[in-house]
Amino acid sequence: MTQLRHFGAMLAVLAATAGLLPGQETDYQVYTDSPRLLLTQRRLKLLKRERERESMRWLQFEALMRGKARMSEPGFALGLWSQVRGQSSACREAAEWAVKANPATSGELRQVALVYDWCQSQAGDALSNLMARKLAASLKDRPEQPAAVSARVLAALAIADVESQLSQEFLKFAVETWWKQKITPRLQAGENPFSARSDLYALMELLHTIRDNLRLDLREGLGKWFEELGPLQILSYYPQPWPAAENEYRIPAYLGTGEPNLKEAALSRAAEMALVAFDANSQPLQFLQGWIIQDRFLMRGEFGIGYEFLWANPYQPGLSFTYMPDLFHARGQLLARSSWDEDAVWFGFWNRQAQAFSQGKRIAVRLEGRPAPVELGPVRIFFASSGLKFEAGWMPATEAGEKPIEEVAFILGLQPGALYDVEVDQEELFEARADDGGILELRFRPGQKAGVRLKKSAL
Repeated sequence: MTQLRHFGAMLAVLAATAGLLPGQETDYQVYTDSPRLLLTQRRLKLLKRERERESMRWLQFEALMRGKARMSEPGFALGLWSQVRGQSSACREAAEWAVKANPATSGELRQVALVYDWCQSQAGDALSNLMARKLAASLKDRPEQPAAVSARVLAALAIADVESQLSQEFLKFAVETWWKQKITPRLQAGENPFSARSDLYALMELLHTIRDNLRLDLREGLGKWFEELGPLQILSYYPQPWPAAENEYRIPAYLGTGEPNLKEAALSRAAEMALVAFDANSQPLQFLQGWIIQDRFLMRGEFGIGYEFLWANPYQPGLSFTYMPDLFHARGQLLARSSWDEDAVWFGFWNRQAQAFSQGKRIAVRLEGRPAPVELGPVRIFFASSGLKFEAGWMPATEAGEKPIEEVAFILGLQPGALYDVEVDQEELFEARADDGGILELRFRPGQKAGVRLKKSAL
């Protein structure tokens, strides 16, 4: 039986390497051995090496587990700890928690799947059977939410050996129906179904486990969306960190009032680490790696430390994010900051709402309220409600031999997708189109004063 399994796995790898023949369906039979969820042989080897080296991430995780800290996700934490230490008692404790867990919640279902995959051989038949029943029952659902789908993908992969048909049916639904028919068209249209940081992390677990076990890369045909994801993440944070008791957090921009959600901030960092682990060779993700590996942001609390230990790779080189443009304009949204300093001014426009951050304060910007331009060094943001004319040439002219700093103007609040006539002093009239968010981007040579006027095109 083992020989047949390895032969089947070899065929699956060869099929993935050669590519599917026209009309040939993807095989959703799972041939990989457990542990098959997140803890690939390579990753588990790295984590055990971290234990041997007594890295600061391992020491913090170990201290919390040995100290019986009350972990927010006990199944995940105990299961991970048991695998790295090779400790069967922790596996059994994880399994005892899992059989009492509520699989109706995506967070607990996900943990049950991880515990079953990581610990079934040490949990005993009785506990393993109870966990398998919970996981199998969840696969009858066909959810829409990313976290719910991702948790069930983990469940389907975990019990693929004992519920093969049920597993294959759900995996086929997740890939063929949910991803290809519902999610892919939205991503291709520039939408972001994963704007919630918890959903983004769920996406990363789904991408990893599908690729590790089915040899499928769900990013196919979506290169631009994923290429933009790293810069989008970096620029979506306020410049000033949040000093929590356990560590400092970068806070993702959010709408509404109230204190920041530190769990969302932790999951945002976890998603970034998992994204880098998925494709370490991409230059945008090398900037993201440079953004991640700063020890002051290492998550030391009981919620974040498991993710930190699982995904962070401090030995992987990154590029300094300060060499990355401090401006992101795509998908009908705009994110910009005046510099990479932590006292920088930041501006964001997403979900048709605008916000600024300056001197530690979030400032809501009403597009219809005739706001003044936002100045961010070479970038200026103008608002249609304040009038469709402004003056370029706010940056000083560059000296001979110096690299010119291009001025960039954004006009917000225009009609999405509409054409506008742009008139610049002493230049020919030209047309420019507002994007899907009603943003028009214009660029000018520095130091050349000129009036700029916009008018919606007649055609």
